Parts: sequence; C-alpha cells; structure tokens
Amino acid sequence: MIEVRNITKTYGKKSNTFQALRGISFRIPTGASVAIIGKSGSGKSTLMHLMSGLDRPTSGEILINDQSLSGLSRKAMDRFRAKDLGFVFQSFFVEANQTCYQNVALPLEINQIPRGQRQKMAEQALEQVELFDKAKSKARTLSGGQKQRLAIARAIVNNPKILMADEPTGNLDSATGEKVIELLFGLNRRLPCTLVIVTHDHELAARCQYQIELKDGIVVGLRKPQPVASAKPAMPTSNGKPFVPRPPSHPSGRPVRKVI
Repeated sequence: MIEVRNITKTYGKKSNTFQALRGISFRIPTGASVAIIGKSGSGKSTLMHLMSGLDRPTSGEILINDQSLSGLSRKAMDRFRAKDLGFVFQSFFVEANQTCYQNVALPLEINQIPRGQRQKMAEQALEQVELFDKAKSKARTLSGGQKQRLAIARAIVNNPKILMADEPTGNLDSATGEKVIELLFGLNRRLPCTLVIVTHDHELAARCQYQIELKDGIVVGLRKPQPVASAKPAMPTSNGKPFVPRPPSHPSGRPVRKVI
C-alpha cells in the first residue's frame, strides 16, 4: 500500500518560490497498476520522485506499507530504494561502457549480494527482458529500445515490490514503446509488483487500473476500478412469460410416478 497524505513541494526561496505540489492525497493498493498523468509542469515527475524517496516533501508524508518515508534515516532510505523499489528513467541512464551484465549486476553489488547469487539474479533479469544474448555486449552498442529494456532489467533485478517508470516510452518509436509497455504490465502481474507510470499518453494511462491526473500541482482527476456487479442468470421465458418446467408425463398423458 502506498499512501500520500497532503503532500506539498516548494522550490526556491522568498519571492522566487514555486509550489510544484499543493496538498495531494491518495492511496494505491498493493499490486495495482497506476498512471500519473498531466501536461508538462503539472507536477507528475515531482510526485514520483517524492514517492520513490529520491526527494523529500516540503510538508505532508508518504507511507509505504504504513512506514513513513520521512521517518527513515538516509541509510534506511537507501536500503528501501535498493531492496523494495525499482526505478526506470526516460533517458535510460545505463553505463555505456559497461556490459549489459555489469549494468544489471550493479545494484546487487551495492547490496553486497554474493557473486554466485548475483550472477544468477542478473541473468534471470536479462532473460525476462529478452537480452540474455546481449549479456557480454557493451550498452553503447544497443538500440534505444534495448537500452530501455536493459534499464528495466536493472530495475527489477532485486524483485522489487514497487516498480516506477518515468515516461518509459518517451524516447521510443511506437512499435518499440508497445513492447516496453507490455513488458512492464507483464512484470506487474508476474513479480507481482505495484506499477506506477508517469505519462502524458492517455491511451497508455487507460490501460492502468488507476489514473491520477494532475494540473498545476493538484489532483484534478482520480479514476479507480469500478466494482463488477454480480448479474443473476436470466430466467428462460416462453412467449414473454417465465417458463416453469412441468413434471415429466407418461406417453399416455398420465403423470409419471416417482419411485423412491
């Protein structure tokens, strides 16, 4: 569960202040897929950075499974991001001169995962994004779509509970972007993990269970899944009237006696 309580974020000082977020509150259930949408400057990337612990709010608090991020020490925050959170940036941010394997294994090295286990986990992550055959290739040799998939592999190598993606298809053509989106939703189901996507693409947002729309730093729209009403099976009719079956009868027309 992710809970955002009355979050504000202000940049600058005195006459040069800018309020990026103004009193935002909502809840996201565990395992849900969520789109944060809005035009450029609406505050959506700022909100994601606060939810991931990359930045701290000016006021209000964010809770992950009832644990306030504001109450975590720097060391505990680093541990949370390394263990429970995967983050996919729009600009990939992969190490161009390192191999795909080295890029994916880096978070595991930071977490001091033993080498044998590290290799197995990194290879599994590369396999999930269909880059296992590129394990020894330098990241600079990859296409844009492959770099984004490599960034996703690095984000999921620790099997995070929360996966955040900031405009994950912004630098990709439509066909490659569709493959990346299918990969993200597949991971949301398989890991499983809570998936949060920042996007300005309303078609992509419509594929998520929840949509949080921002404008000028406030929530102007919040769509949740609608409960499915249980429909009663239709009663068969005859000439517009309810059909009531009659007891079987003998060919002679006499009712058949039931023998017990």
